Amino acid sequence: MRRATRALLDQIGETDCETIGEGLLAQPANAISSGAYVLLGIWLVIRAIRNASTERPTAIAYGVALGAVGIGSIAFHGPMPAGARLVHDLTIAAVFAVIAARGIGQLRNWTQAETIAAAAAITGVVGVVMAISPEVGIGLSGVVGLTALLLEFSIYRSGRRDSMSTSHRRWLIAAFAFLALAGLANVLGRTDAPLCDPDSIYQGHAVWHVMTAAAFAVYGWISFDQAALPARRPGV
Repeated sequence: MRRATRALLDQIGETDCETIGEGLLAQPANAISSGAYVLLGIWLVIRAIRNASTERPTAIAYGVALGAVGIGSIAFHGPMPAGARLVHDLTIAAVFAVIAARGIGQLRNWTQAETIAAAAAITGVVGVVMAISPEVGIGLSGVVGLTALLLEFSIYRSGRRDSMSTSHRRWLIAAFAFLALAGLANVLGRTDAPLCDPDSIYQGHAVWHVMTAAAFAVYGWISFDQAALPARRPGV
């Protein structure tokens, strides 16, 4: 039984290059770098609490979701308890669920309570599917993420949000650059990839953690900063 459990735990981190050891930090670099999500999530929550935006509850929910990604990732690469994969995958989907629910809410003029309830419902449905079929986790998160992205485009095209300032556009470009660097580091640093060194403290997947955390934090900062500005009505 113990051998079967160990084999299962090996599977959840085996594609991320770093050697899987024992103890609370089975993959030290990948586990510690996951803390970037937690720190930046806390930063967003603090900003949201201090911000006078009418979207404060959703902004807080977004920061909490981003921080939860870090907790799930630390569990996934650290102690690797039973259920770590589900928490890891579901928290990623939760970030996208908040973005998607916010988009739908703005298109349908939902209250903040309705928006947060929708985000929770989306996350719950995704969680049930992931619990039944763990192998669809990342793919399902991608579907929710793509939906959120399309909704963001629809909202800006509808005129329900002001155009971004030059400064915000530059930071958005930086966020996409972070994502591009994250993807490159992750691909080249995966298990059996050219830059994979299982025993090195420098791990491509760790870079992925830090860069994607920065990208989502920048998005949250820009998006909810923009929400604090007077919104235009469609057609105005």
